[in-house]
Amino acid sequence: MSNQETVTVLIEIHANAGQEQQARDSLLHAIQTSEKPGLIGSTEYEDLNDPGTFYAIQTWENAEAFHAHMKDAAENGMDEAISVLREPPRTALLRTIG
Repeated sequence: MSNQETVTVLIEIHANAGQEQQARDSLLHAIQTSEKPGLIGSTEYEDLNDPGTFYAIQTWENAEAFHAHMKDAAENGMDEAISVLREPPRTALLRTIG
């Protein structure tokens, strides 16, 4: 598989006030426990300047694998995970430039 097929996904979440720890734990739990065919790797971050804001940067084999995962997540209880968030997670599909 060529490296050009891989995609990077940036996921940004914002916790409700007072639910920062639950959002953090939920993000980590979702990434560590659910099956993600096509996921090459994921690193999670918290924003030191904006408490309650978390990011995951993931590498996927291709965009189709990511979209299939998101469809599956939406059908299998993502609502519970996002109940501690101020807004739905923001995702950006990225490709390297330069």
